[in-house]
Amino acid sequence: MRNFLKNIANMLRYDTTPTLAEYDQLADFIEKQSSFVSQVTLYTYIKTRAGTQWPKLFENDEYLASLKIARWHIFAACVADLSIFTAARFHKAGQADQKVCAAIARQLIAAILDKIEQEDVEKAVFHTAIKNSEKRCRKTDYAQAAEGDYAFQTSAQALLDWAPVIDDFKKNDELIVRNSIHLRWISVRRDLAKGLQTEPVLAEMTQQPK
Repeated sequence: MRNFLKNIANMLRYDTTPTLAEYDQLADFIEKQSSFVSQVTLYTYIKTRAGTQWPKLFENDEYLASLKIARWHIFAACVADLSIFTAARFHKAGQADQKVCAAIARQLIAAILDKIEQEDVEKAVFHTAIKNSEKRCRKTDYAQAAEGDYAFQTSAQALLDWAPVIDDFKKNDELIVRNSIHLRWISVRRDLAKGLQTEPVLAEMTQQPK
């Protein structure tokens, strides 16, 4: 009877932790979570600042173009941040040194961003953003990046740099904006840390074409 009740309790418990035991599962998780965080934080900030004028912004083609450009830059920064955090989890698990972590992060960034088809940001500009993110991988302290907000400063800065909001507002809002995106990352970091199975993923990644 006790085992029966335990099984029922387990069935009723809602666990949203993703299973990240394969390379494709991991890359898909990073892409989807980066898209979610980038769009939610950007549109929430714009909507908060615009207030009742929010619907009118979508009638302004020039503003919409700026919003689309901002979205892609913030998304790219989010992908880089989450890829670096992911690589750092391999370091924390004792399965990768600094050099291997950098290779893992670069591989994930390229796999996600190189396949993106978009026409809002000039291809050369978007490609430069990707390359800058990959260069950052070599300089990251992966022991420190495995915990907290350390790996997620670039996405916060991208939100401040690219959100189509006047500079005076950004200056006054900086702490709030940074905190807003850091808060969005907390559950993502928790789910990735809990769901990532480093050993099988690393074995598969070493077989991926560079």
